[in-house]
Order: sequence, then C-alpha cells, then structure tokens
Amino acid sequence: MFDGTVESIKLFISGIISGGAALIGGSFKYIAVLAALMIIDSIFGWVKAKKQKKWKSGAARWGFIGKIIELMLIGVLYMLDAAFEITFLEYMGIFYFGACELASIVENYAEINGNLPEGMLELIKKFQFSIGTAVVKKVKDVFNSLIGNDEGDNKNE
Repeated sequence: MFDGTVESIKLFISGIISGGAALIGGSFKYIAVLAALMIIDSIFGWVKAKKQKKWKSGAARWGFIGKIIELMLIGVLYMLDAAFEITFLEYMGIFYFGACELASIVENYAEINGNLPEGMLELIKKFQFSIGTAVVKKVKDVFNSLIGNDEGDNKNE
C-alpha cells in the first residue's frame, strides 16, 4: 500500500509549490481551497458509493475522520511555524493533502462515469494515499480491537 516513490514525488512537487506559496503568503486561501476539495471529494465519494450500491455509514464516518485528522496535522504544522518560524511546513501539508484530495476526486469521478483507462486506477490510488490515511487506519484498527469489529455499523443505508 505504501509506495515510497509516489510519496517522494508528492512531497517533491508539494515542496516546490510550497516554496513559492511561502514567498507569496496567504495560506488561509489555500486552506479554503483544500476544504473545498475535501467537500467535493466527499460528495463524489457518496455518489460513487450510492451508484455502486456500497454505501456504508462506517466508511463515510472514517472518511470524515480522515479529513479531520488531515486538518489537525496541518494545525500542528501551523504551531511549528509559530514556534520555529518554518512557514514552508504549513504549505507543504496543505499542498500534500491537496494532491491526495485531487487524486481521490479524479478516482471517484472516473469510477462514477466508468471511463478510467486500464492501470490508471492503481496509479491514482497510490497518489491518494496520505499520512492522514495511515493515521486513520491505525486509529480504526485500535478502535475495532477495543470494541470489536464495526461490521454491524456498515450496513447499506
């Protein structure tokens, strides 16, 4: 699931964009764009799940939690900026998670329309994996081990 090459590419591209954004300023505008991408991704994900008849409340909940964790990680980067004046980091987080959201939007849109070229889905899935996804998976695993598997909560609704 984790591909170091893809992560390196995303971080490199995010780093270049972040350098320019740090010089220009205005990170709150970028956070607004990231939030819009998260909303669009969520809507496309819901439409895809409904179309494929795979709507699960548990999956939707964990997707929402993942987006909250991504925003919390950006908040940590903001705190690091305030403490150590490393503005570059907050932009890095914003653009990194933005790239993941864009990949997820493209994947959802393509799966809704069914017009995804062969092999493209695997590449997109690698690009949409993020640190936030890994954190959510760990939290979900711990949660499930504490209270038991949440399969009963994942009924089609």
